[in-house]
Amino acid sequence: MWARCPWDFEIIVPRHLEQVDEDDDEERAEGETGGRHPVVVACNGEFLEQIDHPLDPRKTIFLYSLDKPTSVQQIAWAAGPFHILQIQSDKADDGSPRPVMHAFCLPGQERQLAASVTFMRLAMEFYRNEFGSYPHKSHKLVFVNDMPENRFDSAAMSLVSSDFLHGEDAIDSVFESRQLLSHALACQWLGVHVYPKTWSDLWLVNGLGLYMTGLFLKRHLGNNEYRFRMRKDMDRVVEMDSGDMPPLCQPMNTNPPDSALLTFINMKAALVLHSLDRRLGRSGTSLGIPRVLSKMFLQAVTNDQQAAASTQTFFKLCRKLCNFDARAFAEQWIYGSGCPRMRFKANFNRKRMAVEITVQQHSPAFERNKNDPVRMQLLRPVELFEGHMTVRIHEADGTPYEHVLDVQTPFKKYDVPFNTKYKRVRRNTKRFIARQAAAAAAAQGDTDAAEAIGMIDVGFALDLWEDTKERENWKVSDWTEEDEQKMAQATYEWIRMDADFEWITIIIFDQPDFMWVSQLQRDRDVVAQLEVCSPVGVLNLLLRVLPRPCALCHKSPQASYPRV
Repeated sequence: MWARCPWDFEIIVPRHLEQVDEDDDEERAEGETGGRHPVVVACNGEFLEQIDHPLDPRKTIFLYSLDKPTSVQQIAWAAGPFHILQIQSDKADDGSPRPVMHAFCLPGQERQLAASVTFMRLAMEFYRNEFGSYPHKSHKLVFVNDMPENRFDSAAMSLVSSDFLHGEDAIDSVFESRQLLSHALACQWLGVHVYPKTWSDLWLVNGLGLYMTGLFLKRHLGNNEYRFRMRKDMDRVVEMDSGDMPPLCQPMNTNPPDSALLTFINMKAALVLHSLDRRLGRSGTSLGIPRVLSKMFLQAVTNDQQAAASTQTFFKLCRKLCNFDARAFAEQWIYGSGCPRMRFKANFNRKRMAVEITVQQHSPAFERNKNDPVRMQLLRPVELFEGHMTVRIHEADGTPYEHVLDVQTPFKKYDVPFNTKYKRVRRNTKRFIARQAAAAAAAQGDTDAAEAIGMIDVGFALDLWEDTKERENWKVSDWTEEDEQKMAQATYEWIRMDADFEWITIIIFDQPDFMWVSQLQRDRDVVAQLEVCSPVGVLNLLLRVLPRPCALCHKSPQASYPRV
């Protein structure tokens, strides 16, 4: 990986490819003619020219040149009857040189190619504006059949399985395809141009590439898609990192990581870098990892010796640019292994006008390995994760207030000050009656009333529940008088713990059922809704409100849904 040099390529191929297989005729796309297909070569670097073979007229020669020093692991080429599509820019030319982008596909896939890769120009412009100039003069995407893996990244070119091509009417496949292709482009900055200094620094390069991809998908597909992916990845990492996984960085290990661990390392590295970015933003400056990345790329362009990224150099840049000492953070999340499990309880103290929040933490990785000195030395599981955690309390006036808890012990009770004396709106108030009237008017087609309601909590209205038999069949009932009394006495709507993913953990939070319902109805964040629909949220709610057998499976809820 560290032996790098410029390259010149001279590739000799047949001038045409004869299509003689009868099976190919059956699979040929409608309107496509058979016969001879000209052979095209896609290779790293810049295309120089195509010349005739001096001795054999049936052959042709493709010449490419790659002036950037590149290791042999990042060299690739493909030859075949490719259709070529140039990815144009939708923006007006601002005078800056823009990399030339081409996509290659096999015959019959032309329509899918255009629908699949046109967004790549947006990804290129986003990366260039946010992180610095593209390290090459061109970029190629080559879609081929029967790839042993989904993708192979090389200098200025990526080989991609044709399974990721999709038509204009595709929906679900768009999300996975665009994530994979935008990550392939990000790897040209991190992985090809900037490479790990040692094998123990591989987590940094791979994680930063995924971090860049996530920022683009946030801009391209929306914040909810970005946060949903992050929440699901966090759940996977916490489940996997329970005692057998090594730390992200092992400085004494000179061997490449096992390929079976790369998925976990890459996934956790991206989450750790997001957590670090949140901490950098709270360090007194508005700078974060994007600023550090821009500095890394600038140094790599001006000095090839600094194109090798190391963990130590990265944290030096964080301290220099963002005034943040990351030693304690690195010891826990990068040089240590494991993820914490955290349980929270909240209670409002009316005498002191404060919310008492109890925090309990334990580390399954440490508990599993604490009696094995060898594994403790190799895996370095963390017993206690320390740091600041943000608590967001949605008080009764509808305003979310954020508070920071300093977690330093496995168990502690915190007194969080309450900001307002506003009482919760009761169901028999004039405001509630007015909201119900507005909802009824909106149901009759009054557009003004529908706009006036906005995000006001009007409940889940469904005509099905007006039928007594259906209510009995689905075990649907209104709040009891006891529930109504608790709701009327509640001083806040709901509480969210670590809403911005500063901790890689699973949070178990005990709050009343009506608060989970209020969070589901009124919090527009997709992760807030996912938390309610998690086993901790909705299944515990079902176990409390459905003591009778389930109407669907005729089984006890305790037998159908194990309590978490």
